Amino acid sequence: MRARTWTWIAGVALAAGAYWAIGPAPAATDKPAASQPVTSAFVVVFDFAATGERDTAGAELADSLRLRLARHGGCQVVDAPTTRQFPAPTWTADANDVQALMSKLAVNVALWGTVNKTGPSVSAVVHCMDLRDPAAPREWTKNFSDDTERARGEIARQIAEALWGQAEWTPPQYGDEAEPNNFGKPLNVNGDFEQGPGGRDALNDKKFGRQSAGSFGWDAPDNVSTFLTTEQDGHGHVLKIRTDLARDPWLEYRRKLMFGQADPNRPPRIPTDTGYGSVGGLEGVHFDSDWIKASPGRRYWLTADVKCQPTGNAFPKIFVKGFRDMSSSAEGLPERSLVERNLTPQAFAALPEKQRKELVAADAKAHPDRYRREVYRWYLACRNSGGDWTHVAAPFPPRGGLPADVQWLQIQVFAYWPPGEYLFDNVQLYADPRQQTPLPEEPARTPNVGH
Repeated sequence: MRARTWTWIAGVALAAGAYWAIGPAPAATDKPAASQPVTSAFVVVFDFAATGERDTAGAELADSLRLRLARHGGCQVVDAPTTRQFPAPTWTADANDVQALMSKLAVNVALWGTVNKTGPSVSAVVHCMDLRDPAAPREWTKNFSDDTERARGEIARQIAEALWGQAEWTPPQYGDEAEPNNFGKPLNVNGDFEQGPGGRDALNDKKFGRQSAGSFGWDAPDNVSTFLTTEQDGHGHVLKIRTDLARDPWLEYRRKLMFGQADPNRPPRIPTDTGYGSVGGLEGVHFDSDWIKASPGRRYWLTADVKCQPTGNAFPKIFVKGFRDMSSSAEGLPERSLVERNLTPQAFAALPEKQRKELVAADAKAHPDRYRREVYRWYLACRNSGGDWTHVAAPFPPRGGLPADVQWLQIQVFAYWPPGEYLFDNVQLYADPRQQTPLPEEPARTPNVGH
């Protein structure tokens, strides 16, 4: 690369800062404090040129880098449509030409380069012109590479760290904390599934196919996509989930179950489907626990034993979702409640307002779970176990305590792609035995989140 000239770097950097902060750059007769570095970063990421097997790899990496940099406080990033109105600098571009381009965009940092993707390997050569400190302008060229499934995100992280000169914050990872030796009593019921079939959707109510939450602690198996089976030696009862099913007849059956119009003891025969249009390729299958009273400020542990029959890239999850009562703001009845009252939505809407409110209040008292809405979620990653039983465990929230607006928790075992059979046992929720006092909720560490 040719030598750079730095004749009017200070003016460009300070002009960029002033433009973003208050409008147009100061006139040439103004004398900004050139000795003071501009602390805010105003960044343009030009689409990287692409070589190798994927001609869109350069633009994709640039998009990932823009998003990553925009999450940092004190950083403004020029959006992609605006950036693409200007030509990216070439490898041999003169510094004055790059500075002039940066001046037009009112930025003090510019990034451009080339990306090569060959097989699983992705590499990038990145140029950076950094004019944030007029007294010490920086220009560098660095190589980055990664060959994991998240290569684009990893390279974007590496470039961001090179720009900031420090490692990014890494969120808590699976395995950071050693699993306690003694958890005490689980908070959920029947996490080992040894109490056998039953549950709040069992056919104890002939009309609607439900019973109140009982000792079983989970949904009743539908015996098409969810089963309790003893076919695994040494594990007693286990939960089996099938996702290799034809989607439309499965959805029809599940809907009939919800309204008590089907019997899980006499399930229909649903064809096998292992394509992208299968249950595993679209909705996936949930198996939900009964409600568990939440304790804001508390940390929990979730543990499970998992066996994935598909041996390639299987990634089931076990969610813990937090809910709160939203009945005070409800203006209508849930669909299940309408069916039970033989009401259509139109008929309900035609009722006098007072009667509608009375119906909603009575229904919320009789069926409070139907008015709970999700306000929090976390999941335990159950990565492919290669066809063997694998134990997984992790604490949550990863930082701080459970948010104050969470009133109820529910465990939701979830399997989806690839279509096949998934087995679960000993799905247990525990209060963290190491916690002594309630912990405050930790806010998001990304300064620009939500903006």
